[in-house]
Formats: sequence, C-alpha cells, structure tokens
Amino acid sequence: MPTTLTVEQPGEAPIKFRARYRTRPWTGSPYYAYRLGYKQWSAELVHHKLYLQNPPSEIEHFEVSHGYNLAMVSRTIPVAVSPGIFRVGLGLVIGHPEGRIRGKAINPVKSLLGGGYHISGLCLQAAIGPKLGVAEHWFFRPEAKITAAWARMPLAGGGTATVPNIALHTLFGFGYRSQR
Repeated sequence: MPTTLTVEQPGEAPIKFRARYRTRPWTGSPYYAYRLGYKQWSAELVHHKLYLQNPPSEIEHFEVSHGYNLAMVSRTIPVAVSPGIFRVGLGLVIGHPEGRIRGKAINPVKSLLGGGYHISGLCLQAAIGPKLGVAEHWFFRPEAKITAAWARMPLAGGGTATVPNIALHTLFGFGYRSQR
C-alpha cells in the first residue's frame, strides 16, 4: 500500500511524498520467513523488501532490499468458531536502506548490528491460516498476514529516511510439532 516516505538531510529541504513500492520477492536475496514456536508463542523473522517505484527527481534510487526485516514475537489466539489459526505479533524493524538521493549515496552507515543493518522501528502483524496435518508430527501451513511497520533509517552523510509500510503477505511453510 502507498505510504508517506520522508527524507531529511542536513541543509536540504525535506522530501515528503506518497511512495509506492514493489517487493520483487525473487530478485536478489529472495523473500523468506522463519518461525520457531512453543505452545501459543513464536518468534518470527520476515525478510521483507521494498523497492521505490515512483521516486521524485531528487531521489535517483531508493530501496530497502537487503531487508525491511520484521523480527516479531507472536501469540496464537484460539478462535472457537474456526478450524484455523489466528496469530498477532509485535516486533522490531531491522532495516538496510540503499540508494542515491540528491547525487549522494545513502549507504553505508556504521551500525550496532554491523553490515549496515539498523534497528529502525516497530512492526505489528495479524495472520490467519488453516491447520493442515500431513503426518503424525509434520504439517503444512499456508498463511495470509498483514503487517504494519514504521521505521526511521539513518543515511550516510547525516539525515534519515522515515519509511512506514503496510503490506499483505502470503506464505506457505512446513513444520514439525512434537505433540499433536
């Protein structure tokens, strides 16, 4: 969904506009998600990617493709009238912006996590999917989720890019559970 991208750089007027992104799940590093759970709780990492599609003239290129990573803790909520699983979660955005704005590269920026990755903001998720058992302990899990995130990422040379994102994800995974 389009959201407002704001770029602030020292000595320059802010750039603020309604940004549209593509995710390109199979380009470069592919889109992926990992989840590890115990009872109703799970830890999850979604490697989400954003490529700006409608840059204004000051932005030559902007993407968060090494990851608009969503690191979340989720809880499954039982729904009595549904055979599916409903999950809600909260977490952090770990971002890695790349590109050129006003003729200057916006990366790399030293980071606590290393490699240009920054703890940049917060995220929420709501997800739903059916239970599909395959064998005694193995299962498949298709899932649809919506994520809402807000992130502020530092830029080389100073300044920040504020990159909110609302996205719909469809996933298909497999897993193992120790008890049925």
